[in-house]
Amino acid sequence: MKKIAIASLIAMAAMSASALEVGVTAAREYTGTNTDGMGITLGQKFGKVGVTAGFERFTKEVNDQDRLSLTAGYDVAKFGPVTVTPKVGVAHLRNSAAVDGYALTLGVGASVPLNKTVDLTVDARRQYGQDRVNAFDGNTVTAGLKVKF
Repeated sequence: MKKIAIASLIAMAAMSASALEVGVTAAREYTGTNTDGMGITLGQKFGKVGVTAGFERFTKEVNDQDRLSLTAGYDVAKFGPVTVTPKVGVAHLRNSAAVDGYALTLGVGASVPLNKTVDLTVDARRQYGQDRVNAFDGNTVTAGLKVKF
């Protein structure tokens, strides 16, 4: 019985390792301050479903912000090489000069394979934060590259 359990764990680890995605992004935030940011992502695909953890850093005039996020998406359509994915997620906003808080994010993304392991990605999302961080509500557009392992 132990051998079956260990073999199953190894098989699951091998399947999940083949769908790992690591990415870098550049972002433009359209809130009251219209700021630029950069980020990194770590994602996992399970067929058409994907889960991505991300870190973005926005440098604002007086209030720098770190955004930690967890997003889920489902590939709904493919137009030629372009895959379209609606997304929903949660984010923790850590501000240097304001209060911290949580937000809900809704959006859509598109990815285009450049080769077998590298994709070009573009995402647009809308953020809805708690009352204490709703000054940062607005739209964000990101573009980046992700590498699949």
